[in-house]
Amino acid sequence: MSGAATPAGSRRSIAASIVRACREAGATHAFGVPGGGSNLDVVGEVVDQGMQFVLTHTETAAAVMAGVVGQLTGAPALAVATRGPGAASAVNGVAQALLDHQPMVLVTDCVAAGDRPRVSHQRLDQQSLLRTVTKASVVLDGRDPAAAHAVAALALSGRPGPVHVDIDPTASGPDTQVPSDPTATPTSSDAELEACRTLLAAARRPVVVVGSGAVVCSPTQRAAITQALAELAAATSTPMLCTYQARGMVPDRAPWCAGVATGATIEQPLLDEADLVIGVGFDPVELIPAPWPAGLGVVLLGTWAVDDSSFFGADLRAEVVLDPASLANEVAGLAGRLTTEWAPGHGRAHRDRAEAELRAVVPEQPSALTPQEIVDIAAAVASPGTPATVDAGAHMLVAMPLWPTDEPCSLLISSGLATMGFALPAAIAAALVRPDRRVVCFTGDGGLGMALGELETLARLGLPVTVVVFDDASLSLIAAKQAPSGQGGDAATAYHPIDFAAVARGCGMPAARVASAAEYRAALETSFDGSGPMLIDAVVDPSAYGAVLDAVRGVRPGRVAG
Repeated sequence: MSGAATPAGSRRSIAASIVRACREAGATHAFGVPGGGSNLDVVGEVVDQGMQFVLTHTETAAAVMAGVVGQLTGAPALAVATRGPGAASAVNGVAQALLDHQPMVLVTDCVAAGDRPRVSHQRLDQQSLLRTVTKASVVLDGRDPAAAHAVAALALSGRPGPVHVDIDPTASGPDTQVPSDPTATPTSSDAELEACRTLLAAARRPVVVVGSGAVVCSPTQRAAITQALAELAAATSTPMLCTYQARGMVPDRAPWCAGVATGATIEQPLLDEADLVIGVGFDPVELIPAPWPAGLGVVLLGTWAVDDSSFFGADLRAEVVLDPASLANEVAGLAGRLTTEWAPGHGRAHRDRAEAELRAVVPEQPSALTPQEIVDIAAAVASPGTPATVDAGAHMLVAMPLWPTDEPCSLLISSGLATMGFALPAAIAAALVRPDRRVVCFTGDGGLGMALGELETLARLGLPVTVVVFDDASLSLIAAKQAPSGQGGDAATAYHPIDFAAVARGCGMPAARVASAAEYRAALETSFDGSGPMLIDAVVDPSAYGAVLDAVRGVRPGRVAG
């Protein structure tokens, strides 16, 4: 390894230490747009230490890829960015990792402390900039041989998330110390656990809501929690809802799978029947900012303390924090403590009704493909278990409830931040981690426009990803919210039509533009018969999105929505 021959405290030796620490924690990939400083040392060490470096077109996409790989593997993937504009560009992707609790390490070039008196070009206070969207922002100076491992451990501990690192052998001061984990919470005492068990035993119609805290851990721990949920539901018929990020923790095929939890209309009929919500890793950062249904009690079982548990107000009856293994054991143990009144299959019946209502919300005479058709036809053509990524936008309101999934982390979305431009880099990351499985990437035209350069990244890597564009030349979710008032008109939401198929072909991948169900199905079959990427530009009729928004969220002006 080349870093072994460099002087201790040099840029290259510091780069070697942070790459080694992440690799020893299980990291396999690094992503980014390197600058000419310490980034090149990091990339060199990534290659020398047997990891894969993926060159991206934007630092935001690199951070999204690193965060998604971190979520899938339970290890802190790396992202690199140059100083100044690169660090600023990474902020959105790093913020995504923070709010979806994904472990990753961002390494940026910087103006060295010894050079600051003479250099103002591209000099930002990167610690102040990135501290607000990370668990910590640290300057590694090479003096503490344990610092790099402390950074990797910080990304994984407590509530997992991103850590920012500058490499500067000339630095000094408090930023060179890796802080203790600001999200670390002591596990609950036996007395607190017993009090929680007493509350749970009194419930007769509990509903479990599974959230991101059950997902963001190692694959082995995730599997144990999934199995515990199945044991609980099989014994008690307790209906189980999943937040967007937790989709698949409760398999769709299970009779207790009640669908999605969004904090809005789609799950409300089931909650109206419940006398208690049992949150398993349930964090309100994933819900739209609408009021919690008053009077419905909540008990939280998680691997970290919810940092805004005041969201539930007086309805929060208890919160218990456990390590992932103990959480799995506690959930499984509820099978012997709960006595419920639910009929077998009640959760499935609720989900079936909600999905049927959603599929029924279509124009009388659609002018092109409906959003529901785009999802359902893709599900019919895809092999069972095909993973998918979904962008923010109106299409997510149909894709997240309707795409079938029986496996955790096989349906990925930006849940906490809900950022556009997520789906394409997330699909690239998912395909790198699971190269033997085709990934379907559902994106709107607005979201794809924000990540358009990554089509070349996808083509260059030759990954098995089918990009499906819901193309209506509009920010349709905003247009649906805008409709009652008409404020801003087309200037606020309408784009000039783009032939995304032509753009994809220009980036080096096969593509098709389709406007009918038959054309769409044929294009999907072509894509799934192949081994590499393909883009399908699907012309969509957006006229029913307003009704879809009502069916899922019940949101109109006067009620805040994400």
